Amino acid sequence: MLYAIGEIVLIVIGILVALQINNWNARRIQKDNEKKIYQNIKLQVEDDRDELNEVRNFNNYYSAQFEYANQIILGKDRSKIDTLAIITMSLSQYSDFHRGGKIYETLVNSGELKLLTNPSITSNLQRLEMTYNYINKLEDIHWEIIINELSPEMRGVINYATLELVAPDKLYSVEIQNFIIESIFLTKGKDNAYKKALAEIQTIVELIKKELEGE
Repeated sequence: MLYAIGEIVLIVIGILVALQINNWNARRIQKDNEKKIYQNIKLQVEDDRDELNEVRNFNNYYSAQFEYANQIILGKDRSKIDTLAIITMSLSQYSDFHRGGKIYETLVNSGELKLLTNPSITSNLQRLEMTYNYINKLEDIHWEIIINELSPEMRGVINYATLELVAPDKLYSVEIQNFIIESIFLTKGKDNAYKKALAEIQTIVELIKKELEGE
């Protein structure tokens, strides 16, 4: 009887140990998968950060140029008409950051989101995606204004083939000035959105680093 009981106890212990090992292996595999997902997210947002910095520098350069052009018009400074013409031609230049893929949405659709155990990371990813969408809307608005407002206004002002000023007085018109002011507001708005996205990326990167260091 004692021998039979002993065997049963050993069998039960063996089953429990096997279950524990299986659970441990499952948790390890899940943790490894989670770690890989975090690493991929980190690489993606770091690439976004690099592109955003480039786009932001481009945007801010032209924003400063547009402010300078506005000062020329306000001062009615005819000695700087060539500079004003060059800047006016550059009004068609605009920063364009369009994220190719959506990290949070991809995680949801692939089912990988449920593998991530840090809710701060997922909530910040969702917030970043919303900021990206806002940036994209600003870029689209900027492009539409260039096509619908700037192009018709500039057709009779500068000959793009020869760069000859056809109607120099038009450079100082209220229509051109209004477009310049619109461009200033847009570039400033986009800079704020870029800064917001960069701050959110920094938060995500720091959270992921802590998560990976805790492995």
